[in-house]
Amino acid sequence: MQNWIKITPAIPLLVIALGSPVVAYAQTTRYDLLLKGGHVIDPANHIDEVRDVGVLQGKIAAVEKNIPADQGRKIVDVSSLYVTPGLIDIHYHVGYGGAPLNWFAPDARAHALPLGIPADLALQSGVTTIVDAGTSGAETFLQEKEEVIDRARVRVLAFLNIVANGMNGGLEQSLDQMDVKLCVDTIKKYPDLIVGVKTAHYWTGQAWDAEHVPWAAVDRAIECGILTNSPVMFDFWPRPERTYEDLILKKMRPGDIHTHVFAQQFPIILPDGKLNPALAEARARGVIFDVGHGSGSFWFRN
Repeated sequence: MQNWIKITPAIPLLVIALGSPVVAYAQTTRYDLLLKGGHVIDPANHIDEVRDVGVLQGKIAAVEKNIPADQGRKIVDVSSLYVTPGLIDIHYHVGYGGAPLNWFAPDARAHALPLGIPADLALQSGVTTIVDAGTSGAETFLQEKEEVIDRARVRVLAFLNIVANGMNGGLEQSLDQMDVKLCVDTIKKYPDLIVGVKTAHYWTGQAWDAEHVPWAAVDRAIECGILTNSPVMFDFWPRPERTYEDLILKKMRPGDIHTHVFAQQFPIILPDGKLNPALAEARARGVIFDVGHGSGSFWFRN
């Protein structure tokens, strides 16, 4: 399976409180901050035990079993806490200062609900890297970059919407907006920020016609993914002409992501109470399943 998304956090510390840390200051310094006695969980480095963590100039400088307290300018007793690298949220929809979800679109659709989330709000949950899931497309990504990505304290990456205008209601149904070349060119222009392609909300209930064929959005997103060697995230609504099983077993490639997997429209748990075997088969092929977000994306029966 291809390892496409490389989003290791930059400052990377989350302290999960089981009690209140005790803070002290030392006169001699080797580290600006020294976390003493916390249970460090760091899967990438195979650490799951009590360690001390030294921080120097905003970067992790040491993770050791016992760093002398006099080596830290500021010492925090975290002996009742867990310490982990910063978390990564791969399905976020950014909004600048609480802006609407459609804030990046050129026209002011005042009727839209304010669903955009300020990027730095993620830090409250210990998330240091967020990945915007297709809020912007090729025509609106630069505005997202200038107004959010370049200003945020948290690191912001993005899946680029195959729809050039991004998440914009009616335009998400327009095949003219699904410009593969424009999507490819934009991803290649910002390779350090755009980590994949997103498709969502296409023709969920309307009758098919010559312009709107069942797999149009999926196929164009995959084409862009192939041409840029990047994964595609699918927000998908199954219909008889485009089934969920065909999506995850025939269309999706290893490393592609199905998001909102526990939403109401997916047959995750069959009537007999067992897991749909198509999911196990897709997982074995390398398909990744993502919860998306809670409430509406977490149907209780699934």
